[in-house]
Amino acid sequence: MPVNQMPQTQFQPIVCPTQCRFNDQFFPVEVPYVHPIVNVNRQHPVITPRHYYTETTENVMGAPVFPGRGPGFGGGRGFDGGRGFGGFGRRPY
Repeated sequence: MPVNQMPQTQFQPIVCPTQCRFNDQFFPVEVPYVHPIVNVNRQHPVITPRHYYTETTENVMGAPVFPGRGPGFGGGRGFDGGRGFGGFGRRPY
């Protein structure tokens, strides 16, 4: 049989079930996530001692001092009785 000739008998074509070929594509879609934040300003007291002082002044009468015989003038028996503790700026022990 020559190559160019078809047989005279023809059959009905058989159609197979359709096959699906998927070409998937993906694209981003934003989904919002809300994260609430609360800023809390805390104030903490710090115990710090603060000292207060009261001051009073008293005027008291001292021993009489005679000119030339009081403390600091030497030789005389002043208020210290001659014990050598007298003189300005010095106190008895």
